[in-house]
Amino acid sequence: MTNKKFLKNQKPQRAPRPPQGQQKARRGWKRTLLLSFLGLTLFGLLLGFAAAGFIYFKYSQGLPDVRQLKDYQPSTISRVYSDNEELIAEFYIEKRILAPLEDIPLYLKQATLAVEDSNFYYHFGIDPKAIIRAMIKNFQAGHVVEGGSTITQQLSKTLFLSFERSLERKIREAILAIRMELVFTKDEILEMYLNQIYYGHGSYGAEAAARTYFGKPVKELTIAECALIAGLPKAPNHYSPYKDLEKSINRRNHAIRRMAHNGFITEQEKEQALAEEVKLGQVADPVNKAPYFIEYIRQFIQEKYGTNKLYRDGLKIHTTLNYANQVSAQKAVREGLREADKRFGYRGPVQRVTDLTDRETMDALLTKLNEDAEFTEEAKAPFVEGNILHGVVTRVRQDHARVYLGGAQGTIPLESMDWAREPNTRLDIRWSRIKNVREALSIGDVILVKLGQKQSATEWNLSLEQEPEVQAGLISLDPTTGHIKAMVGGYDFKKSQFNRATQAVRQPGSAFKPIIFAAALEDGYTPASIVIDSPIIFKEKEDTFDKWKPVNFSEKFYGPTSLRTALTHSRNVVTIKLLQHTGVPKAVEVARRLGIDSPMANNLSIALGSSGVTLYELVKAYAVFANQGRRIEPAPIRFINNREGDAIYYAETQSQQVISSGLAAIVTDLMKSVVDNGTGKKVKVLNRPIAGKTGTTNNYIDAWFMGYSPELVTGVWVGKDRDETMGVNETGSRAAIPIWLQFMQEALAGRPVKSFPVSDEVVYMKVNPETGNAANFDDPEARLEMFLRDNLPMKAGELEAILGNDNF
Repeated sequence: MTNKKFLKNQKPQRAPRPPQGQQKARRGWKRTLLLSFLGLTLFGLLLGFAAAGFIYFKYSQGLPDVRQLKDYQPSTISRVYSDNEELIAEFYIEKRILAPLEDIPLYLKQATLAVEDSNFYYHFGIDPKAIIRAMIKNFQAGHVVEGGSTITQQLSKTLFLSFERSLERKIREAILAIRMELVFTKDEILEMYLNQIYYGHGSYGAEAAARTYFGKPVKELTIAECALIAGLPKAPNHYSPYKDLEKSINRRNHAIRRMAHNGFITEQEKEQALAEEVKLGQVADPVNKAPYFIEYIRQFIQEKYGTNKLYRDGLKIHTTLNYANQVSAQKAVREGLREADKRFGYRGPVQRVTDLTDRETMDALLTKLNEDAEFTEEAKAPFVEGNILHGVVTRVRQDHARVYLGGAQGTIPLESMDWAREPNTRLDIRWSRIKNVREALSIGDVILVKLGQKQSATEWNLSLEQEPEVQAGLISLDPTTGHIKAMVGGYDFKKSQFNRATQAVRQPGSAFKPIIFAAALEDGYTPASIVIDSPIIFKEKEDTFDKWKPVNFSEKFYGPTSLRTALTHSRNVVTIKLLQHTGVPKAVEVARRLGIDSPMANNLSIALGSSGVTLYELVKAYAVFANQGRRIEPAPIRFINNREGDAIYYAETQSQQVISSGLAAIVTDLMKSVVDNGTGKKVKVLNRPIAGKTGTTNNYIDAWFMGYSPELVTGVWVGKDRDETMGVNETGSRAAIPIWLQFMQEALAGRPVKSFPVSDEVVYMKVNPETGNAANFDDPEARLEMFLRDNLPMKAGELEAILGNDNF
């Protein structure tokens, strides 16, 4: 015990101190070492700062001022809307829809941070740890497998720099990133990134990406969908689910696991997200539901504001187009042209297949041919009733043919193709319908067929089709506002962008006659005035024997004819005599007032519509008659807003009284007779007041119908682009009216029946239909006629004195 206490209480003995000289030497050596280390460190720091300063000075020259991003407006989609604010078209170079950060789901922000920059909220624009880690991994792999760029660096590169891989670009990128961090908050940088970065398939920004890949707004994305989108910017084409779904899912799953690793989602959420099936939307072309009309306004806006504003500035273009009317117009034109084209005969197969046993080759051929197939408005899938597809004839019998469609097949009965005779190119030959399928089809023919009723999963009833050679144009507008409600410029915009509604200058034929009659009425004639329908001969030139002897369509002459009867039945000779008396300059002057701008010949042949006009011009002129003599320039656009919602353009309605309301009322009333009793009587089935006029040119090259109700003026032209004949009896009544009628039936459906406005400048009086003179009230042969108040019918005996010769 004593020994233990002793040992416990004993103090340890100190080691003997070294001599005092040695102690001083040791302390001096340590101080020298410390000072050397501090000196080297300071020198290194100074050298580093100097190098950094040199690098900054060298590579910051010419860099943009990041503060300009305060006012930065990225390229966004310009959108076009109908009169009911339906989206009908888009213009863009970069498909981008801006979304504020609060509208972007938290999971997409977290997924982006997880795969791109997990330290985003903790670094100052560059992440040294990430750079060192990337360098080590790249060195180990022997090539670049990981980048060290932060979100801020990626944004600076996207906004300001090229995508070349060089040390200089990386340095400039880092400088810009640091500057951006000094000017903007982290949330502002993240918002710019999520709206700027490219996600593939033309989509810029998260909102556009969500719509492109999943067909819904970004705020509706699930965790798994957010992860898939967040994984795209690294290599959008490589990880696109449309190109390689397996790679895309692997990249998505990597993002999901990174989210869980960073604590953004729970383990349960991770497992659910990993198991979620990818349900893609459909990569859509730019919206364009009215291609000819959209091209028409594109040219207008581009000329007014320039290309950049249209394609980059996110304009909101509010048009006058009625989308329901446009759908009806496009359908009427396509169906009307297909029906008309069948009257011209069958031109044969698209091509031929020699080996029917090689289904793989046939499938590839049909897939390629059907890339631009005519799908119905309701369905964009190939095998839907009403669609028109290519098929291969595999069997031919007298009463039917079998057709392989690639994945399906069907039967064409004889009655669905009995129109398929040899094409009729001569006007003096009529062809009968075929009585045997073999007259038109052979095994191996590649043909167009329309899907009828479905018989089973892979069996269809079919009818033979062919793509029309004949073309058409249609314009419909509101005569009181000038608003264009529908415009179709041809059968297929993808194959021909030429707009036959606005660009094609064609002879109007008899559709021009109402303008001649308007000039005559303004010059003193009345609807009851009598003109003698008799032969008349004009010398082409005084020093030649060339003569022009106009005739009526029927090649008959009808003697004394009232103006009403002459227009009702489209009498050529009466119209020419009217123009001869009124004078060509007078008629041209009236045409100019009505809106005809095309050059016009200075001769009597314009009475028969020999001078070319556009459908647009003629619709504009007819709208004056429908609008009580007021001319309003057609308007395709109501107003345009910029991306902030401020109006930068308003359409100004320019109304001008170019003819009297009384004259407009009389011309309208005359054209009502065309519909009630004349060449336009097919449209009487509308059972509402309609005024209109047919037009047909020599050799059936052009066919027209111009018609209007009080609320809608619509014009239709049908013909071939090369001024070729369409075939026997392809008149305005036969070729153009069916298209016009189908459109107007749908456009006016459900609207109340309106009467044309009555002008206080007109009165009704009874006249003798044989003389055009005023009749007694009790005259049983008399009929009511419309007159201008200051141009009442003449008394008996005055007519002969005024006319003075046998031609009138």
